[in-house]
Amino acid sequence: MPSQGRFTKEHMQESLSCFPRALREFFRSDGLDVAASLSYFMVLAMFPGLLALVSLLSLAGASESGTKWIMDILEQGLAPNGRAASGDSQQLLDTAEQLLNGLASQAGGTFWVILAGSLGALWSTSGYVTAFSRSMNRLYGVPEGRPQWKRRPQMFLITILIMLVAVITLVLLVTSGSVARGIGNVFGLGDSFVLILNIAKPPIMLVMVLLVLALLYYFTPNVKRPKFRWFSAGTLTALVILGLSLVGFGIYLSQFASYSATYGAIGGVIILVLACWISNIALLLGAQVDIEFTRLRQLRTGLPAAEEVLLPLRDDTLVAKQELANYKDLVHAQEVRIKHGGDPLADMDIDPDRRVKRKTKWLPMGLVAVAAWVASHASTKNALQKKQARKDSEQGQ
Repeated sequence: MPSQGRFTKEHMQESLSCFPRALREFFRSDGLDVAASLSYFMVLAMFPGLLALVSLLSLAGASESGTKWIMDILEQGLAPNGRAASGDSQQLLDTAEQLLNGLASQAGGTFWVILAGSLGALWSTSGYVTAFSRSMNRLYGVPEGRPQWKRRPQMFLITILIMLVAVITLVLLVTSGSVARGIGNVFGLGDSFVLILNIAKPPIMLVMVLLVLALLYYFTPNVKRPKFRWFSAGTLTALVILGLSLVGFGIYLSQFASYSATYGAIGGVIILVLACWISNIALLLGAQVDIEFTRLRQLRTGLPAAEEVLLPLRDDTLVAKQELANYKDLVHAQEVRIKHGGDPLADMDIDPDRRVKRKTKWLPMGLVAVAAWVASHASTKNALQKKQARKDSEQGQ
């Protein structure tokens, strides 16, 4: 009978063991390479994503304040000690400011023009979410079974949902002064609402980041997870790793790095790619931690989940089609081989372990066998001759 205690020392040790196992599984799945490929899609999706974000903020009347808040966050991250940014940090800030100002100038027009442009930009941004779904499938060890016509709209809807969360979060964070006081008057709080909102801003941002992570972890893989978990070990782990790594990277840029001196004008691009790579490593590690805790819950219920997590697929339509295509390719390859003189029965001997069969070297083995036979025949003949000579000598006596 499994133990029913939820907070026993044994359960705590089992839970803590999920973290080192998640790290090992991350490297077994080539997590660093997967994060690097995700960084490519993140860079491609970043500019249309920022355009969509600034456009939606302009619809909410918070475009200027939203971009200013983003720049303030970047300055705090790249100059954590309160000093003025310099070197690579200043180059990255200049690049970000130029980009945001350019996007803000383009995010104009009527409501429908802005909305159509935002949706088009979000479709481009959904390419990263689609790539992230493939990475999640790799971590879970499952094939992608959703057809393209079904998966891309799903990823697009997830992208829209994430962007709406980001817009709502930014609108709440940049709300201050007379606007916040007006909202407080509606609820009868007045200036007290301004103080409450200022205190609640950091927790709101953290909670919304956790929501975005939970959406990615739950909806992107081709598996049906038991339930949606806003606050899970994986989302919290990803948030902690992401925060610590980006703060450390900011300190490194401000104190030690010299990318601008090495790479010149593209130093800011190199820094951006590195930041994307670090961010994706944190996201994948958090996802792997979630997988290990799911495995642990299944093991505690007696399920054989030692090697892989036992979760049903969301859709297996594409899996059957891929298996049929692989079978057709195999049949075609066999037909070509037989057509050019191959043995038709060669494929009947199937090695289930797919081990490479080594060619037997018959000549050395034959020589050894002949030498052994000659030696044995000679010793036998010599023994018979000695025995016959002994009998002859006995009869002569």
